[in-house]
Amino acid sequence: MKKLAINKIALSLFLAGYAASSAYAITPATTTNAVQGSAPVMWSQAGTAAHTMTVRISNNATGTTAIGNGEKAKVGDYIHIFYNLKDVDGDQDPVTARKVAGTLKVWMKLDRVNGAWQEVTDITGTAIAYETNGEEGHISFQISNSMAGAEQIGFQLQERTEFGSPDHGKWLNVADIWSNTNNPGTGDDRPNDPGTGDEGPGDPDPDNPVGPVELPGATALGIFKYKADGSVDLTVNLATTGNTDAASTPMYGDKLAAIVWMNNSGGTVSNAPNFTGSTPDMNKSSAYSYTWHLDGTYEGDAAPAAAISFGLGRDSTHGYGMIELGDRSATVKHNLKYSMGTKAGLQGYKLKVTAN
Repeated sequence: MKKLAINKIALSLFLAGYAASSAYAITPATTTNAVQGSAPVMWSQAGTAAHTMTVRISNNATGTTAIGNGEKAKVGDYIHIFYNLKDVDGDQDPVTARKVAGTLKVWMKLDRVNGAWQEVTDITGTAIAYETNGEEGHISFQISNSMAGAEQIGFQLQERTEFGSPDHGKWLNVADIWSNTNNPGTGDDRPNDPGTGDEGPGDPDPDNPVGPVELPGATALGIFKYKADGSVDLTVNLATTGNTDAASTPMYGDKLAAIVWMNNSGGTVSNAPNFTGSTPDMNKSSAYSYTWHLDGTYEGDAAPAAAISFGLGRDSTHGYGMIELGDRSATVKHNLKYSMGTKAGLQGYKLKVTAN
């Protein structure tokens, strides 16, 4: 009986030791930080540089082709942003997430030289179409009424995916959608506005229409005379039909101004600009270049196709396009200033100016 008791004691000590050794097994190790992947990177359709996108301006929501670089962008046209969002981990931004589109901010300047950035607040989620097929992204929105007259348009986007760590890359800053000189600015934080540079999207369609943004039916081009004191008589538009008096007739010795203006309220444009008052028209003259031609027929000869090349300039104060008819100093016979194959210089023809 004593021997059996001793064996029971030994067994008890063995089991107690086994339990104690199990309690002190090696604890599993866990990394301090979560697993990290790669940040998403945006590439244009051309695919030649990172952090770029393709911008195209069309007159429809598909954006297959641009309107043409000989045209002006207009309210109602569509601005398209195409890109490939590449992530080596396979993270994506599906149509149900719209993470990239949700970061879009659009900006404009009404005056490219002296204007301040204004955020375009009537670009809303309902105005943004977003599609994705794997890596391919497409954001589009219509040029809104508030953008009428804009000479510079910029925007900001962030490279983002729905999931992933990190789930975002850089903020891309485009200061001028028409610029083809620089790629977007990049940074970890969104800047307050697109800045003072000329950062472009990286891949602007060469057939994009250019600014300023016109408002159909509310933008006009007219011809006006300078007065003796150097100011312009804005009350008489030489291009208004029905005017036959001397004030509406271009004469040798006259200095004429080509002026583009826009009705600020979006209504029908008047025959002459109103640059004063509580709701003045916008003077957009400095945003255009001007070409002067003769028009009509004189003594059986149609107007020459060549543009007038003498007496041209630009009003540095107002941006108007200018032409001086003949020799204002009267030191030379007026007709001698022109070698266009006409019988009497500019006489007998109408003047026509185009703004581009």
